[in-house]
Amino acid sequence: MTFLRKAFLVNSTEFVCLCLGIIQASFLARTLGPAGVGQYDLICSVLILASQLCCLGFPQSFLYHSKIEPEKTQAYLVNSILSMTFLGIIAGITLVLLVIFKRNYFGFLPWFALLGIGLYVPILLGKILARNVLLIHIEAIKLSLMRLLSMVGGLSLLLVFYIFGILEVPQAVLGFVFVVFIAAIVGWLPARRYLDFSVKPGWAISLRLASMGIKLSLADIMILVNGQINILLIKYLLGNFENVGYFSRAQRISMLMLIACQAVFPLLFSRWASINAGKLQAHVEKVLRYATTLAAIIIIGILLTAKWIILVLYGSQFLSALEPMVILIPGAVLYMISRILMQLIGSQGRPELSAVSLAIAAATNALFCWFLIPGNGIIGAAWASTSGNTVLLFLMMLIVKKKYDIRIRQSVCLRKKDVKDLFRQLIRTKSQS
Repeated sequence: MTFLRKAFLVNSTEFVCLCLGIIQASFLARTLGPAGVGQYDLICSVLILASQLCCLGFPQSFLYHSKIEPEKTQAYLVNSILSMTFLGIIAGITLVLLVIFKRNYFGFLPWFALLGIGLYVPILLGKILARNVLLIHIEAIKLSLMRLLSMVGGLSLLLVFYIFGILEVPQAVLGFVFVVFIAAIVGWLPARRYLDFSVKPGWAISLRLASMGIKLSLADIMILVNGQINILLIKYLLGNFENVGYFSRAQRISMLMLIACQAVFPLLFSRWASINAGKLQAHVEKVLRYATTLAAIIIIGILLTAKWIILVLYGSQFLSALEPMVILIPGAVLYMISRILMQLIGSQGRPELSAVSLAIAAATNALFCWFLIPGNGIIGAAWASTSGNTVLLFLMMLIVKKKYDIRIRQSVCLRKKDVKDLFRQLIRTKSQS
């Protein structure tokens, strides 16, 4: 199976999961209402951010070093498992204490929701590591099953809660954790055959993983900060969950394109980490042509149907999300292209360049939020986000043009030859691959 066909399979699965995610988001919005959705999204944002902060980049570092030194993959895997288990437990305890002592910010949660919050980070780190083991071998079918079954499992649990009339914010949080739990189980079933328990862990390898991992994770941390800072500041500056709910729904719709494509990002990282330097430029430019063409089609479609998307998915009670959504969409397109460029920079061992660009973009976003939200509410938050993403893409293009000689004109819009190559690779039989 060619790389393009594997990427197409994973992305097709992600598209199916995107549809399931849209159904789930619509279901939760109509059940919980703006305030409930706002509280749920705020908690989920903190969980996602905390998991990235605590893992110290071990999953990304494991993937990177395994590609560079494949003969040491088992040693890197064993050390990653032990280190991440310890970090995950510490993070889980810290999160539970934070939610308990900051109830004015997070809202009240019962004991079973706190238990789910405490388990989320350890389970998520295990899931990510299993996924990276499969990524090393580019096992597209298993990666697709891992994603699909976890989404179906999470949605099924929410439906059970709804049928019994107990679906509220705490139960929704449990559903969020359950998705990760299913993914971890499904991922490790095939990934465990690559694990050799006879390999002994060592401090030297763990320190090496942590050193590169911190560099790699800086970019990912800033990605999450840049994506979640608006929600966190809206709650802090405006003081209610309703505005968080409106903005989070607008942000979710504007980021549909990124969610649909993000499954391919690790594949690009893996591919570009091992590709011949002479072929790197052409491959990157071709990927960017696919991305920009897809982005243009999707952005036009979303803008033309924005109001109806909100009405169909969330109902008229969420129409306040329409204006910020329209403002967020162009920034989301710029952000997606920036994320692709980050895979290139990270695969070449220079993730700190992405981290610096993201830090500048996040600072721009936060600064605009601080001044615009008090007077303009979630509209100001939307303008702040788009401004930050504009700065981010500008910086990323400067870096890749200088470091890797990526030609901007060759990276925009599919050519006729690209379309022919696409169809030829998709219809190629397995025996011909």
